[in-house]
Amino acid sequence: MKSRRFVTLAMALVFVLALFTGCSGSSGGTPSATESPATSAPATAKPTQAPASSATEAPAATEAPAATEEPAPTEEPSPYKFAAGKFAADENGVATEPFSYEQPFCTSDEVLQYWNVCYTPQYLPEEGMNSMPYQQDVEKFTGVHVEYLCPAAETKQQAFSVLLASDDLPDLMAHGLTYYGHSANDAIDEGWFANIYDYRQYAPNYLYQAEQFTQKVHDTIYATPDRIVWFYGILVNPTPATGTCIRADFLEQVGMKAEDITTFDKLHEALYAFKTQLEIQWPMEAYYTIEQSPGVNFSGYNTAVWVNPYGLPSVRCVDGEVQFCLSTEDDKDALAMLSQWYTESLIDPGWPSYVSNDLMSDMIATDKTGLVTMNASQIPDYENLSANPDAKWVSIPRTLRYDGQQLKYAQELNHMTYGNTTLSAKCENLPLAVTWCDWFFSPEGAEYSSWGPEGIVWEYDAKGEKVLTDFVLNNPSGATSAWILLLYSANNLCDATLFDQTRSYAYEGGEEVFNMSKTWLVPDYKGEYDMPSGFKLTDEESSEIAEYSGDLSTYINETVVGFFTGDKPMSEWDEYLQGMQTCGIDKILEIYQNAYDAFMAKQ
Repeated sequence: MKSRRFVTLAMALVFVLALFTGCSGSSGGTPSATESPATSAPATAKPTQAPASSATEAPAATEAPAATEEPAPTEEPSPYKFAAGKFAADENGVATEPFSYEQPFCTSDEVLQYWNVCYTPQYLPEEGMNSMPYQQDVEKFTGVHVEYLCPAAETKQQAFSVLLASDDLPDLMAHGLTYYGHSANDAIDEGWFANIYDYRQYAPNYLYQAEQFTQKVHDTIYATPDRIVWFYGILVNPTPATGTCIRADFLEQVGMKAEDITTFDKLHEALYAFKTQLEIQWPMEAYYTIEQSPGVNFSGYNTAVWVNPYGLPSVRCVDGEVQFCLSTEDDKDALAMLSQWYTESLIDPGWPSYVSNDLMSDMIATDKTGLVTMNASQIPDYENLSANPDAKWVSIPRTLRYDGQQLKYAQELNHMTYGNTTLSAKCENLPLAVTWCDWFFSPEGAEYSSWGPEGIVWEYDAKGEKVLTDFVLNNPSGATSAWILLLYSANNLCDATLFDQTRSYAYEGGEEVFNMSKTWLVPDYKGEYDMPSGFKLTDEESSEIAEYSGDLSTYINETVVGFFTGDKPMSEWDEYLQGMQTCGIDKILEIYQNAYDAFMAKQ
């Protein structure tokens, strides 16, 4: 219909113009050479009749029907309000300032699966994590429907292996790279996890924050200059996350003070007194990894007495020589000490079942133990939980082998939290998944995830300042506030957020407790044994190490546990070292050493 109307109109215009060109009157004229007939008369105007002096009168032209345009096809409005193209960026596309999302930024019905871990499933409602107010609020703010999958903490490695074998990784995975057990580059190249850097137009806040702190933060986030495999939690106001805490009231009863406990000899004296004088059943707690985190409990040995459940032990470098922890003379000395303490029944034999201190709450609440690794925020919780009204926990500094010792390993103040999230390379909507993760690093997302829902986690006091609610501080479940916070706001053990830890101390007297975490700071720390920031193995090196690491890590873990419990005598230490050589440790150390030397040559 549209083309026929155009032909009719064009013919009428040509006829009228022919009349004009056939007239001899001075008032007549022809269109300009540059003026086309189509523009000389509007499509809706009536054609002009010929002058009366014309020799022959042309028949009146009929009026052309009004031309109407068919409406242009309309596009459905996008269900997404992504950040791409809306923020200031450098030449590499990395944001140069924070970006605030329009909330919600998604109105689609898509569902993302998030494989997370809940360390306190006993406090979850039957409906699961999706029914929790924090998760529901996050969905309201973002518009993204997330299905939370929560395997048991003690079986999470096995659960991941099943998912990997079936090629069925969820869209989002807490600690995915850790369970994968290979390098970030391997994970990307083999098609398991997405390269977040390729989607940086959807992650302005995360990449912006990667540049705001230390070089170590940047190096942790970036696998290479153009590869990022995870969203990693960042702590804006860091203090040491955990440290050794002791019962001050027990110390007073045996004639000691917390400030006396500076060395392992002094600590042993206190534990032995707890056992013999106060009849404390198990004066000291250990974890399924022996040490809760590398360098936290046995720092004076400048090593990590930490049995890695996911692979090889920690690495240190002494005077340019790369060494594996759990294989040095320092480790031998530390294990000999611990074996003695274990034989003296100073250490709780239930340690293999303790993934976290929450699992030893009964021991803590009933005066059956006196030395526990905690976050400082847990101190008032465990005091309130105790049946003993005089129970008082205090933090003690990193323990030394001798007074005045300079610690050299694993004591650097860290901006990174424990939480990190990888994205499946097969996620059907990676821009949406990346955006959802990035929201937690935005001004709005960071604020909300750190504090959680108002009225449940916090409220304003008379001064207009945020304080924790009675629901958090005295939860009817009996759970400590530290664990309640991990359920009703960001879980910094799993979730990747820009995290403000002051939430944990927002109550009367909280500042004093917060300062206890500063007890674990090591003044003038230089980190002589720490591997240099930015050091990474290449994909080829990681793959070669992986050929040996399985048998070796199993052998190390099983043998070290034997030394710890006394089932294996320390006299077999040299035999243990020979066994490591049989499993390929020399080859692995050679790869590490060559990589380290090459890295240092470039500095």
